[in-house]
This record gives sequence, structure tokens and C-alpha cells, in this order.
Amino acid sequence: MAGSLPRPRWAPHHSSDLIRHKADANAFLATVHADLARGQYLDPRAGRLTVAEWSERWLDRAGKRPATVARDRQRIAVFLPSLGTLTLGGLSPADIQTAVDRRARQASPATITRDVAALRAMLNSAVDADLIGRSPARKVALPRIVRPERRTLTPEQLRSLVDQLPGRYQTLVLTSGVLGLAWEEAIALRVRDIDFARQTITVAQTVEELSGHLAIVPEGKRAARLRTMAAPTFLLDRIGLHLAAYRADEITNPEALIFVGPKGGVLRRRFGERVLRPAVTAAGLDGLTFHGLRHAAASSLVDVGVHPRVMAARIGHGTVKTTMEVYARASYSADREAASLLQERFNKAFDDGASTGPGVTQS
Repeated sequence: MAGSLPRPRWAPHHSSDLIRHKADANAFLATVHADLARGQYLDPRAGRLTVAEWSERWLDRAGKRPATVARDRQRIAVFLPSLGTLTLGGLSPADIQTAVDRRARQASPATITRDVAALRAMLNSAVDADLIGRSPARKVALPRIVRPERRTLTPEQLRSLVDQLPGRYQTLVLTSGVLGLAWEEAIALRVRDIDFARQTITVAQTVEELSGHLAIVPEGKRAARLRTMAAPTFLLDRIGLHLAAYRADEITNPEALIFVGPKGGVLRRRFGERVLRPAVTAAGLDGLTFHGLRHAAASSLVDVGVHPRVMAARIGHGTVKTTMEVYARASYSADREAASLLQERFNKAFDDGASTGPGVTQS
């Protein structure tokens, strides 16, 4: 029609188009209202933060120990090259699975599991902050961790290992092998933590080593890790001899560390490679690590019949389940003792010519 104004580009061509667009808008508005009523509405703009941007905000959260933040930063960093530029809203389970599979070619299954745990925590935090509806990492498949059979140590094997070590490190290894102290706990023991009168040892602090930096932390990862336990007399005697031989100048200083290097410095994890491994090989205990001493100590508690709850408290676990399923193993001698006890229990009732076999009567 001559002289008519041009139709706007956005205008519907037919009345049916207008009806359809209006119906779509109403449906969307109804969905928004329903989500608002349920407290589930998310602003579509909220997920535009990139993974890298949100990771910095998450790492900067208040109330976290510096060591924890440093550890989380290392674990998140391995995913940033492939995920960092993606938005939270655009991040899919497939993206994360691809990044995890790529990481699986570079690290052990246990390391990957820890890395993904940090990634999941970060994305769960984004859910809590209403940036995304649900975590795309919720069902990521992880490589299977095959846990090696934990070694048990007889007292004679532990003695053989201790004898292969330089003198200043013998009591350190002995203490962990008997009490089950973790590396970061054992090297943090102070003079004040040994009560010779009450015959107890207290774990009250740890040494954390991250990116080459050492820090003494006056609290454990969990409350259960802070503990006082009775110690056998022979171990306390060895600690006393160690102090006299290697820490005589600090023996009156309650804050002085008990186990240090030749120059008085805090011990580092390379101790395992440089000092412990040669002694392990010489003692014929290949594969044993410092952490393995902790497992061996738990198994010793099984052998001597200590109640599981007492075991968990001494090892520093919050629950018995971890102690029994992961750390403790029964030795052959303990298993043989169980058979002997069963023999005593049932022998009288079944001492009727059982050599003929069950269900067989002599004619």
C-alpha cells in the first residue's frame, strides 16, 4: 500500500505468530514465577563468571587456613588450562570428564581423586551461591584406586629397620612405628609433649610442607588428630636417650622440637627418599614408607587385642571405620592365635573322633 510505513523487522508476519510469541513469553514467565516461589530461580547472568574467575573468589573465602588454600589452589590449577575460560553456566559434565581423563594420563588415581575433590567443592560452592543450578561434576568418573596390601611389621622387623638408620633418626621411626604418628605429627613433637611422669605423649601440632615452604600449625586437620596417649616405657626411655644425645642444649626448652636435622632444622619429606628408603632396603622391607609405619602400628594394636575405639583414638581417627577398613591388618600370628582360641572353645564339644570327618560315624 502506497505511503504506508515499513513494518518493523521484529513484527510478526501473521496474527498466529503474535499469539505463539505471547504464549512462549507467558510460559517462560510462569516458569520464573514458579522457580521464585520455590526459591530455585537463578539469574541467567549469574553463570557468566568463568571457572578461573570463580576459583579465585572461592580460594579467597574467609575462615580457611592458609595451608588449606594453598593446597586447594594447587589442585584446582591442574584443571584451569582446559576449563578456566569456560563460564560456570556453560560448563558441562562432558567438559569436566574430558579434563579428568586428560589428567589421568599425568597423575596417579589417588592424586586425581584429591584434585577432583577440590574441583567438586568449588562447583558445589557455586551452587550454594546460586550461580548454577547443580554441579556438572556430580557424576564424573574417576580412575579406580588400587590400594596395595598394607604391610604388617613384627617387633623384630621394626628393630631391624631402626638399626639400619643413622642414630639421630632411629627414635623418630620407632615412635611412628609404635604409636602410629603421621609424618607431620612426628616431626612436630616438642619437649613439652612428652610427659615422662605420666608416661604420655601428646600430639598438639603438625608441620605442613607446601610448595617447599614449612609451617608449624597449632591444630590438626580434625579434632581427633589432637590427642594424648599412654606410651610404653621402653619408648619413653628411647626418647629420653635421644634428647640427651641430640637435643641436650634444648632439653629445658618446652617448645623445642624433638626430631630435627643435623643443623637443628625442621625435617622435610625428602627424608623418606634420602634416609628411610636405604634403611628399608637394607632391612629387607622393600615398599615400606613412613606412612606405612602408621598402618603397621594400627595392625600391632589388632595383634595385641586393643578395642577398635581405643585404636581409633590412638591413631587419631574420628571413626572406627577408617581405622579398621584402611589401616588395620591382622598378622598371621594373630590369625593363628584366633584359631587356637577357637580350638579351646569348641574342642570339648567336638572331641569325639572328629578325625573321621564331619557326619561320619565309626562302625
